[in-house]
Amino acid sequence: MSVQNMFLSGVAGLMLTAGAACAQTTEAEAPQLAEEEDEAILFKVHDIKPVKNSKDEVNACDFYVTFYNRSNKDINGAQLDLIWEDDSLLDIIDDEKEKSAEKNKNGENVAADFSYTQQTNPVQLTASVNMPAIKSFKQITVRQSIKTDRCYILLDNLSINVKSCAVKQTGSSSSLGANNTCNGLFRFVSQESPEYYTDFKPVSYTTQKTADIRERASQEKEMEEQYKKAVQSMDALTQILAEIK
Repeated sequence: MSVQNMFLSGVAGLMLTAGAACAQTTEAEAPQLAEEEDEAILFKVHDIKPVKNSKDEVNACDFYVTFYNRSNKDINGAQLDLIWEDDSLLDIIDDEKEKSAEKNKNGENVAADFSYTQQTNPVQLTASVNMPAIKSFKQITVRQSIKTDRCYILLDNLSINVKSCAVKQTGSSSSLGANNTCNGLFRFVSQESPEYYTDFKPVSYTTQKTADIRERASQEKEMEEQYKKAVQSMDALTQILAEIK
């Protein structure tokens, strides 16, 4: 009985050792996320709401823009143009211009490139946004409005023009133009991104996912090594037990 107790105690001790080693691996080998994160000023457009006039017609769209400063820089403010392209009208506009060109060729008083749709519904929609000051790793939301009845366009991807941006330097502030590092920091987060549906975090979704995969792989490797050691030790104990008998 004493030999069996010794055997069981040895197995239990080995399993506890393997568990402790796994826990230590989780803590010691967790990736340094701060070193891998990419700097950016993230922003997304959300909570889009049609605005109707007295005739119950949509003539504007209210929406919100949320900014998150995922950088080590404090931003004193920025002026941006958010630009959407309504590709759904291009075929209609091209068809109208083709007809106008034909009429012009036949001597009618119509400009060759005239399109009533393009005149009344611009293909390009632009909203000017003033982003207030935002500190490093902080978030802010501003309410905006745009004159259009095509609120669905605001759900699409957009381009951005940074007209001005003020970055707080160490001990001072300097205004920066559009073609600088401040402009390069802005990054639009669309509905296709997982980050759109959660609160913005200091670490990007991609970086966090990569870190989780690395950590899981490290844990699995350590557990496998401890398991091999445990099996070897149990084989040795089994042999000793057989010799004693």
